[in-house]
Amino acid sequence: MKLCKYWDVAETSATDADGKILRLRKWGGSNTSAEDAKRAAKRALDDLAGRVASSAFRRDDYSYSMRDVPEELIREIGTNAGVTRNGKGCLVLNTAEAMFVDIDISGPGFFAKLFGATREKEEKKYIAKLKEYLAQEPEAGARIYRTRGGLRYLFTHAPQPVDDAAIAILRQLGSDKLYVQLCRNQSCYRARLTPKPFRIGCGRINGHYPYATPALQDGFRRWLEMYTRNSDGFAVCTFLASEGNSRIHAAIAPVVTEHDTATRINTALPLA
Repeated sequence: MKLCKYWDVAETSATDADGKILRLRKWGGSNTSAEDAKRAAKRALDDLAGRVASSAFRRDDYSYSMRDVPEELIREIGTNAGVTRNGKGCLVLNTAEAMFVDIDISGPGFFAKLFGATREKEEKKYIAKLKEYLAQEPEAGARIYRTRGGLRYLFTHAPQPVDDAAIAILRQLGSDKLYVQLCRNQSCYRARLTPKPFRIGCGRINGHYPYATPALQDGFRRWLEMYTRNSDGFAVCTFLASEGNSRIHAAIAPVVTEHDTATRINTALPLA
């Protein structure tokens, strides 16, 4: 889980096994000091450059490694969770052991509607898959939420680190493929807590954290004021039900509280 107070970046060029020159850039983070973050960035860059030069390097590895842009740490929740702000400006809950499952449900197309497809039917199909899984795992339990773009599950019965078993569960339940990849690469689960900016009339942020100049810092401050103001009229989740074991493990309880409060599940606000 990459929750760091200090960040730094290192850059270089490297030649891959096919003789192509690539421009490499890696961030490094630390909770100790800025100098330690700089050393971490250098180590990460050296590792990436070594993989670029090896015949085992894959170009998709390179493309994903370029997306490790740092996120501002807003607050920590115990030792295994924390809230960050992502590159689009949304607050995101990161958890090392509280399993979130993200289900993407696109609205049915024109021809699908002709044959009776609806979002409600798609939801029921995925929830039935969850119930089938829980029937085979009587100790397990999950909270079910509706999001603007699908469903979200939070398993509450016990901590579950991101390992091969967890990845298998995410896939079995139909979790979004990009979300599964992100969990594996970041060694944590993630759940967005605040609205997507484009859904509430906010444009893109100019630059990214950490904002390198006073102009970028001032621009972000003004953007954040607008985003916070516009967010007031929206929620992110609606709570639907709990399935399976209703026990909430003590290690998971703070995550449930943080998530349910921040996403405003107990309001009738429109989802964004």
